[in-house]
Amino acid sequence: MNNVPTLIPFSDESNDYYCNKFIAEASEFYEDKMLELGTREELHASVPCVDLPEHLCYNPFSIKSDDGHRMYQFLIEYHTRRPSEGIYYGCRGITLKGHDHSEEIKQFRDDWRNVKAELCTVLNNTFPKKDFSHRFKMTDNANDQTYWLFWISLGEDEDIREVGVRAITIIRNVFGRYLKGEKFVSKNMPCKKLNDETAFTNECYDELVSKIRFSRSGNDVKTEISRMMFRRFMENAEKQKFITRNENYEKAWQTSLSNVEFARMLGALFVFLNDMKVEGREKKKIENKTPIPWSSIDKVFLNKDGLAFNGNILKTQLNTFYGDKDGSRKSFWEEKMKEMLAG
Repeated sequence: MNNVPTLIPFSDESNDYYCNKFIAEASEFYEDKMLELGTREELHASVPCVDLPEHLCYNPFSIKSDDGHRMYQFLIEYHTRRPSEGIYYGCRGITLKGHDHSEEIKQFRDDWRNVKAELCTVLNNTFPKKDFSHRFKMTDNANDQTYWLFWISLGEDEDIREVGVRAITIIRNVFGRYLKGEKFVSKNMPCKKLNDETAFTNECYDELVSKIRFSRSGNDVKTEISRMMFRRFMENAEKQKFITRNENYEKAWQTSLSNVEFARMLGALFVFLNDMKVEGREKKKIENKTPIPWSSIDKVFLNKDGLAFNGNILKTQLNTFYGDKDGSRKSFWEEKMKEMLAG
């Protein structure tokens, strides 16, 4: 017996309906972003002899080549029927009337080879946390006497003015110097080594534990015992519902306490660890202190609303640990910590 389900195809009308519906929904975010730069009329797009009604285009800068063959446009553009492409910006070349497009494309490509390392350097310097060496994209067409020398996708989390407009201004400036005859020093494309910073992972938890140490090497008796105490704290804090494992993450715990109380609890934990009397292997008391590793705590614990902490907030909140008029909360957490860490 054939159990393969029968597929009932949509009609052309249904396909068109859903296509238009989903494109409109997906496009709304990008269109709203583009409209921060002007009205639809102001962002009307065209190239010589061709209207582009499905595009929104912010095109404030153009430079004409000295020989009159080419126009260089520095623009931000979005195709309203292709939301998967997102917003992009860069340099579009136009071959002017009366000139051979194939020959001018050769010049555009030479221009880009001569400019890209300098341009990448300036963009990387302007945006310290971005690496443009892998963001330049090349065109896949040369339609309507146009040729994109390169384009860059505007990230969904990037501000269209702070990044997009600023970037095309820089691009215009660099190309402007080049087109006036300035020769850039030959150099390799600059690349940054940007780490993919993560939080709430197994490595982040291990990093937090490793920060609990009382000697440079961390190879001492008090460090060993303190790390054991920290694990006991985690176990008992879970039992008492002060923290709960959040299984959405690789390794994260969410507190049920307010920021103030959570900071006080952590403060009491590290007071206990620092005050703990432990003799080293050479029978010499260890007097070093271990500071609270706020930056590592941020990567392991979530607040009661399930949001990441900011270490400065918790550190500031800890000041109230000693700020009670009667010291009641300080005493509460100190006693609670002794109870939670009792052998």
